[in-house]
Amino acid sequence: MPKIARRIAIGIAALLAVVLAAAAILAATFDPNDYKPQLIQLVQDRYQRTLTIPGDVRLRLFPRIAADLGPAAISERGGAERFAAVDGARLSLALLPLFSRQFVVDHVRIDGLRANIRRGKDGSTNFDDLLGKDAPPAREAVPPQTAAGNEVGFDIDSVQINDAQIRIDDRQQNRRIELANLDIRSGRIADGVPGTLHLTADVKSDKPDIDVQLAIDSGFAFHLGPGRYQVTDLDARIKGRMAGIAGLVATAAGNADLSPSTRRFTLDGIRVTANGKHEGRAIDVKFDIPKLAVTDEKMAGGKVNGEARLVQGARTLTATFAAPSFDGSPQSFRLPEIMLEATAKDAGLDAKVKLAGALSGSIDKLLLGSPRMSLQLSGSKGGTAIDGALTTPFSASFETMHVDLPNIEGNFTLPNPAGGALAFKTAGNARINLDKKTMTTALKGSLDDSAYDARLGLSRFSPPAYTFDIGIDRLDLDRYKRKPSPQRSVEKGGPPAKPAAEEPVDLSALRTLQADGNLRIGSLKASGIRASDVRMALKARNGKADIDPIAARLYGGSAAGALSVMTGNPAHVAIRQNLTGIDVGPLLKDALGGSRVEGRSNVRLDVAGKGMAFGQIRKSLDGNAAVELRDGSVRGVNIAQAVRNAKAKIGELRGDAPPQSGTAAAGDKTDFSELSGTFRIAGGIARNDDLSIKSPLIRVSGAGEINLGEERIDYLAKTTVVSTLEGQGGPELQALKGLTIPVRLSGPFDAIGWRIDVAGMASELARQKLDEKREEIKSKAQKALEGQKGKVEERLKEGLRGLLGK
Repeated sequence: MPKIARRIAIGIAALLAVVLAAAAILAATFDPNDYKPQLIQLVQDRYQRTLTIPGDVRLRLFPRIAADLGPAAISERGGAERFAAVDGARLSLALLPLFSRQFVVDHVRIDGLRANIRRGKDGSTNFDDLLGKDAPPAREAVPPQTAAGNEVGFDIDSVQINDAQIRIDDRQQNRRIELANLDIRSGRIADGVPGTLHLTADVKSDKPDIDVQLAIDSGFAFHLGPGRYQVTDLDARIKGRMAGIAGLVATAAGNADLSPSTRRFTLDGIRVTANGKHEGRAIDVKFDIPKLAVTDEKMAGGKVNGEARLVQGARTLTATFAAPSFDGSPQSFRLPEIMLEATAKDAGLDAKVKLAGALSGSIDKLLLGSPRMSLQLSGSKGGTAIDGALTTPFSASFETMHVDLPNIEGNFTLPNPAGGALAFKTAGNARINLDKKTMTTALKGSLDDSAYDARLGLSRFSPPAYTFDIGIDRLDLDRYKRKPSPQRSVEKGGPPAKPAAEEPVDLSALRTLQADGNLRIGSLKASGIRASDVRMALKARNGKADIDPIAARLYGGSAAGALSVMTGNPAHVAIRQNLTGIDVGPLLKDALGGSRVEGRSNVRLDVAGKGMAFGQIRKSLDGNAAVELRDGSVRGVNIAQAVRNAKAKIGELRGDAPPQSGTAAAGDKTDFSELSGTFRIAGGIARNDDLSIKSPLIRVSGAGEINLGEERIDYLAKTTVVSTLEGQGGPELQALKGLTIPVRLSGPFDAIGWRIDVAGMASELARQKLDEKREEIKSKAQKALEGQKGKVEERLKEGLRGLLGK
């Protein structure tokens, strides 16, 4: 035996000597750089990519095979644009295990990886060809085997990646993701062998908004045969900004054993925490899963609980989640009750929402449901009780990716912003398609005395895209309009109170709103204005909302037009509106509490403005408008009365009477049979040069400006007494027929002042007197000429008779 052992040892030593000698000869004679051109050509021919290896490849064969690769890069397929590059890479492969068909990688190191990943709208990527997806379908993959039937082993002792940067352009989801400063350190990576992982990276994304630093330390193991993956002693940390949460600090810890193909898993000691700020509101979240296991024989879980808190000033929102311990099987399980409770508290609000119900389902069939889920609302706001409930059965199939709420019933009493309470009832159904990311809802019910029929939906979950088709029989929006805060009274003798600053229009929700829908209202009251058969269609996207058409019947006529609002700093607003056959007096009375204009009106309006408040928008209006009224009057100005006083004005011109002026009284008015005019609007100032007012006794033309922003008028109206109406209007008008009398109108809308333009009337009177004198002189000259003509003719006749002797 000793001799045999010695001979075996000598043989092995000789074999090793031969192997080492062969390796030494190979290392001395083999230069991998000789094969670089062939490798570059192979990549070009097979993948239509350009491989660049500017440096030398160094190879060692003992005690392990090691290859050192300097800088290298590979292009996009069919182009020169870079797909990926490295500053350097090293691969070490254990030599002796190769003799038993075992690939044991001692170490992998990659420095300065730069990669640009792109996914197209069709789901294809710019590396599909490298994975063989462009090749014909392969037969079912089987593990490679040796001639003796032994499988090839896979074993990596460690992996090190330094300073990697990966950019992902996902055109299917219209988002960009970047991993920068990516460092990875791993322990052993082998099938069924526990390993460790340390990873750090800076992660940025635009959808959702993410800018965080990520750090993960964990143990892991994988079992390729059964498809099982284990995570142990997880310690994950995130810091930065995510989904609008600034100053985010989030952690995750615990253990997981997952078998995705068989839907089996075990979670143990899972704990998640997060805190940060969202729009100035402090957020704190905690969630614990002590034990949850789904095995082939059993499904069991410990008590699960979670809590979220949001604090903004004096308001605190709190949400808690709880599920009891349970057991069952993957084929059938039941939770006696799950509960989600949310509370909101501040100085005037104390409200609670509670969602509760039993759950049952099947993990194997991917089913989940409840015979009755209940949402309870209770509390108070401003002394008004909040109460109500909504119930519905619930079922979800994650195989078909559908969630159904087949019988929704709700009845609520809610605070009315105008004070008191309002009643809201609803009934209907809803369906969610998780695969297509859509939702459809059909509801009928009432809001106080208003009945509605609504179709609501989502055509996309993220970002949400809303659809709606709503019909309401009647709606009084003034019933829900918040009353303005009472102004503080000014003490006697103190300085006058300054007018309150106008509240800016809040368009923040419009920036992200994506919506398409229609609204129909049988009878509507808003800001005092009453309308019927109201129809509106909304399209909102990319910070712009278009309501087109806006159509309604109101005050004996009709309205048709459109409204466009676009966010920005400042916001932009455009209005097109045609009012036809409107009884303008009642309209203005309902809208403003009083009317200065009466009559049947046609109005054409096409204006645009910008600003963050209504006052700013009025001051920036540009566009044009046209007005036509029939058989009406303008209150606050009595032009006919001013004409009847013109005799005194004439006396004033002669020095016999004082100047005439005043402020229009509420009872003053100017009647007309026709009124028309067009306006050019620029910078909030409307300019009119073609006013025409007709009545049986007078005609009025005019020109001037109306300052919409300052609510002031500066206008010159020229009134002419109709010269053909003999005997009408009294002696004052008869004395002034044909005379044009200028009346200057000026001042704020609520106190328009008038003044006879004396200089203008003097000029007109002088012209009229001059015309009269001219006619008188002409008449006298003509009579004198005719008299002289008769005398000359008589003398000629006498001379002829003497000449002829007759």
